[in-house]
Amino acid sequence: YVGEISPKKLRGFANSTSSFFWSLGKVIGQISGQRELLGSQSLWPMLMASCGFPALVQLVTLPFFPESPPYLLMHTGDQEGCKKAIRQLWGEGQHQAEIDDIMKEKATMKNTKILSVLELVKEPAFRWQLYMIFTLTATTQLCGINAV
Repeated sequence: YVGEISPKKLRGFANSTSSFFWSLGKVIGQISGQRELLGSQSLWPMLMASCGFPALVQLVTLPFFPESPPYLLMHTGDQEGCKKAIRQLWGEGQHQAEIDDIMKEKATMKNTKILSVLELVKEPAFRWQLYMIFTLTATTQLCGINAV
């Protein structure tokens, strides 16, 4: 959601921060799970329930956020809703260039064939990319870099 609603110049930064916070959450969970903090038998329920607080905050606050402008324009075709969401997210100003970019992306997506998972695996043009993604994902889980 954050990657979709952010302005184009901040989109890369917004998308990269999610992996940072994901790793930070893992580290906080590992640290707070130590015996000296919340890892004892009596505090174990509190440790397990601690992940519910951010979920509750998200559950309460997300209905107040607008829909993603690219979603409104590309999937529902609601141009006025898109403009309203952009104004609510980014403030008043000229945002027609962003809307035009979303429209160009929509036109590009019309001409693109969407592959199923089986078609993607069978496609020779994507085979090496899939091998690399699989290898990187597997080795990342095994090397312990997430703990760092």
